[in-house]
Amino acid sequence: MASIHEWEEFDYIPPHREKKRRDRLEQEIRNVFKLFERDNNGLCDVREVGTMVRALGLNPREKQLDDMVKEIETNQTTGFVKLQRDPVPAGGKSDEPRRFLELMMDILLTHEYQGELMVRDTEETILKAFETLDPEGKGYIDSEYLKELMITRGERFTNEEVLEMLNAAADPETGYIKYDDYAPILACD
Repeated sequence: MASIHEWEEFDYIPPHREKKRRDRLEQEIRNVFKLFERDNNGLCDVREVGTMVRALGLNPREKQLDDMVKEIETNQTTGFVKLQRDPVPAGGKSDEPRRFLELMMDILLTHEYQGELMVRDTEETILKAFETLDPEGKGYIDSEYLKELMITRGERFTNEEVLEMLNAAADPETGYIKYDDYAPILACD
């Protein structure tokens, strides 16, 4: 009998497993949304979309996040996103845009958005990236050096994002990031 991973490799999941998978993903999305929901009213601040998407195990670029927000933000650009569309009477049709639940279900089922993969890097890939920044092979990176790279190179991080990461990653006494310890956290966080 084939394993689940073998079925997924061939893009076939038996219907009963697919239903369980969809139900599990929907509940996961609802749970993440609920953490950021305001006043239990089905709305979250658009500034939390990136955090919610990452909490679902995805690794979007800032441009993708901006596009997601444009796609799911309430019609009046209120600064909020809804979990799901309002109910539509039988036979009616909604002119509401897609909402967070629907968008995340599509992305989590396909692991894609706008034709690009949105999966987290593996621990091995993250370790290789850190090792590239540590040509002497010390096993750690100075947090000030990493901070400089994060705010000046590639897809730049905000100061808030950098501080959050460094507070979680850097040894408070030395200021070093021991990437052997940190890579597994990044791979599954």
